[in-house]
Amino acid sequence: MKKYLKLVVAGALALAFAAAGAQTQHYGNAVNATAYGVKCDNSTDDTAAINNMLVTAAGLKINFPSGICRYAGGGVLQDGTVLEGAGRHATTIRAQGADARLFNAFGLGSGIRNMKFDAAVTQTGGSYVVLQGQESFIEDFYMTGDYNGILMIGSVSRIRHGRFQDGASGAIRIRAEGGDNSQLIDDVLMGAQQPQVAAAGIRVRNSAALIISNTSVIQQGIGLLVDPYTDTASSATDAGNVFSLWVHHCFFDNSGTNGIRIAPTGFGSVQRSRFDNVWAGSSGQDGVLINNAGSGSVEGIHFVSPHLVLNGGSGITTGGTVKDLSIVGGELAGNAFGAYFNPGANGVRISDALIGQGGGMGGNKNVGVVISSGVDYVILSGNDVRGNLGGAIVNNAVNSNQLFRTNFGISAVGAQ
Repeated sequence: MKKYLKLVVAGALALAFAAAGAQTQHYGNAVNATAYGVKCDNSTDDTAAINNMLVTAAGLKINFPSGICRYAGGGVLQDGTVLEGAGRHATTIRAQGADARLFNAFGLGSGIRNMKFDAAVTQTGGSYVVLQGQESFIEDFYMTGDYNGILMIGSVSRIRHGRFQDGASGAIRIRAEGGDNSQLIDDVLMGAQQPQVAAAGIRVRNSAALIISNTSVIQQGIGLLVDPYTDTASSATDAGNVFSLWVHHCFFDNSGTNGIRIAPTGFGSVQRSRFDNVWAGSSGQDGVLINNAGSGSVEGIHFVSPHLVLNGGSGITTGGTVKDLSIVGGELAGNAFGAYFNPGANGVRISDALIGQGGGMGGNKNVGVVISSGVDYVILSGNDVRGNLGGAIVNNAVNSNQLFRTNFGISAVGAQ
């Protein structure tokens, strides 16, 4: 009897210890990365342990400890897999290869949060994170040293609550290049403590219904680059168009060339895009450059209350065929020129805007508005065009269709 009782007690203790061990590794749908051999001790190569864990614990939330995880990449997150660090300044994923693709959030609803990403060696390619799966995400993150920080190609993907510091030479920090359905970039800050060498902060090449909101992009080569390209005119095989881009409450400042550049090539098009309450200032060249260098269409580009100020070039400049361009409200001050419309612009409307001295800034150093020969259907209405050092307006398209009315600083109403 005593022997039987000992066996029962021993069995009960074994079950208790097994249960305790299971609770250590699993809590509901969560597991701890350390239970799979992940060290995050800044000396162990955690690559094999992390990649094996992503297979074994697929579909679960995986909690990473504080520390530095040395990682060479190759991780694929399946449906429902979520990696969560102890905080974006507590858990660091440190890239070991120069062109490593670290994590691909491939599955439905997969994602990453509360982590920092940096590099052990200079990055020349790859991506820290690829958002490929439907509803894939990254949030509450910090990235530095990246060449391509995040590639977003999954439909309904989202990037939220993050910060980028110094990028590698030629870096593009966020690339929206696919997915084609309802993506989001929100509450992201980009800056640089060292002289900035990144090519662009955000690049959009193939997208429909992308929202960029509450985001500040500072000291990048180009703040926001929209440059779709496709090598065929067939709608069935188009590789790149940007439709229904909505950018609001964003700051593109101290860019090397342009705060915002819209520049499709090939057969790529940019249509139905809206910019509300955006700042594109202190750029080395034009604050906003809209240049159609291809045979696709640039049409329906609308700005509401923009601040296009203190740029080395114009507040806004067009090139090539650009149709249906409007500016309502806002300020174009302290630039070389306020607005410069080159041949090919058609359907240009500026109303209720300050194009000159104001907002604590001097007027534009040259002319407020330049309308080149070959520009047609222009409306200037209710603007203040006073205080520009080169005069209010230069109009070289006097025989085109124009309507000027009630603009301070333009003496005559009608074609100038």
